[in-house]
Amino acid sequence: MPQAITNLAVTAKVKDPLSTYYGSPIVWQIGDKNHAGYPANSVTLVSDKIIKIVPVDAKESGGDSNRQNYGNNRYALANLRQWLNKAAASWYQSQHTYDRAPSSSYVSYNPYDTQAGFLSGFSAQMIAAILDTTLTVAQATVDGGGSETVTDKVFLLSKAEVGLGAENSINEGSLLAMFSGAASRIAYPTAAAVSNSTYTSTSLSASQPWYWWLRSPYATYSYYVRGVNTSGAELGVGAHQGTGGLRPALNLPSSILVSDSPDSDGVYSIVWNQNPTNPPSISVPDTVRSGRSTTIQWTASTDPEGNAITYKLECSVNGAAYAQIYSGSGLSYAHSITSAMNTVQYRVKAVDSNGGESGYTASTVRQVVHNVDPTISGQDTDLGTITSAPSTSFSVDDQDTSDELTVEKKIDDATVDTIEDAVRGQTYNWAMTDEQFAALSSGTHTMKIVVSDTVGNSATRTITFTRAVTKIELKVDPIDTDAKAEKILISMRYYASDSDVTLKVCNNANDANPTWESANNSLKHIFSNTTKTAASWAVGVWVIIETSESYPEIYCNSLNGSYI
Repeated sequence: MPQAITNLAVTAKVKDPLSTYYGSPIVWQIGDKNHAGYPANSVTLVSDKIIKIVPVDAKESGGDSNRQNYGNNRYALANLRQWLNKAAASWYQSQHTYDRAPSSSYVSYNPYDTQAGFLSGFSAQMIAAILDTTLTVAQATVDGGGSETVTDKVFLLSKAEVGLGAENSINEGSLLAMFSGAASRIAYPTAAAVSNSTYTSTSLSASQPWYWWLRSPYATYSYYVRGVNTSGAELGVGAHQGTGGLRPALNLPSSILVSDSPDSDGVYSIVWNQNPTNPPSISVPDTVRSGRSTTIQWTASTDPEGNAITYKLECSVNGAAYAQIYSGSGLSYAHSITSAMNTVQYRVKAVDSNGGESGYTASTVRQVVHNVDPTISGQDTDLGTITSAPSTSFSVDDQDTSDELTVEKKIDDATVDTIEDAVRGQTYNWAMTDEQFAALSSGTHTMKIVVSDTVGNSATRTITFTRAVTKIELKVDPIDTDAKAEKILISMRYYASDSDVTLKVCNNANDANPTWESANNSLKHIFSNTTKTAASWAVGVWVIIETSESYPEIYCNSLNGSYI
């Protein structure tokens, strides 16, 4: 997995494989991290080697006579500073009245007025990542002394930053961690820098140290520029002299990613964040209705680096410009549709935690159906605890006069009756039957009235109640006998406390007031009654089972009997 560049040690080598000069990636050294005066949370890169042989500034057309002969040592106006920070082929713009482009007529060697700006070989990602850095630069005495500041992406280091102290009593920044003495300042040119140089002395070789430019002026002169010589000491050279080496520097955010290990040359590669994939699909319900929400869903994107992904959902209403309606990690969103919307279209994109964005995935355009929900009179109610079957009255309506209405009556979401083509405004009565009520367990239940219109809009009215079952009471219908029953045996299985179970029997069950006698479960009972008022004898059985603290729930599994 890639790692943050800030994890690397000072002097570690880094390259952007996509950014080249003379056809090859520039190899950089980490010069420092969070260097004082540089952008916060930054890592400073300094080219590992001298990458170009180049003059700092061309001879001028007038003004100071030394600057006419040897160029200007004021860094803010230098040709080299301008070239380092440009990407265009025609990069040169006059900086002052006497300024000239660094052509072969005005520099001793290595003109670069016709070369594209230094950044032209950089990747778009690298250019976007380079941080602007504000730098202090000493001024020559002829320019008034003191110092000035410049702000650049790519820059030359100062005397102070490489450990060579102040110039004209000006500390141009502070020492970078990569420099610890003269030896640390010694630099070699690349083979490409040597082969592309018009200065061809045998002493200029990729195998030998060479001197390189700093941004500091030699302050007592108007044309000498400070540099680092082949021993790591300082020197001064005329600005137009095209024999000096270029070691540019820049700052990147410390969050930039690099490879987890170096290549065979010991160089880590910058890994640019790749955008997440487009969301593969987006879906919107076929029917979108005003006055309610419609749920838009999309499928997940993937990120090449495994970064966290969020999504931005946008909506175009009535063909107008898209506007964002959601941002988050979810894969769906419920959008409220209003009567002002006639058409809606949605699009979604993925955004990774580094700010990389996918393209959009768009839905088809949906026509909004302006059809209101039907209504039911009254309000949802809770009847509390009841012991008998509940009832209610209601009427239904719908502003869309062409819609047909269908009413469903439901007990605990199970439909028990349906009214087709219900009449608007008519009062309907619904009473739960005793059988329906008796079939409900002890606890909370609902009666629901659901009205639906032709296009599928609906409304629901809910009546909640709690059925309280405190006892089971069972009377067996009279069983006629030819003669008076003398004995009876009743067996039953139940879940309850024995003390809460009452068993009664009689042998004159057809009487208006039967003679009930207490009996015991699974034990033979001898009737004591010998009289009747009805025309015939009949056996009766009456069972009562009650709840208790120990048995809040009760039931009776079976009831069997015989008599003689």
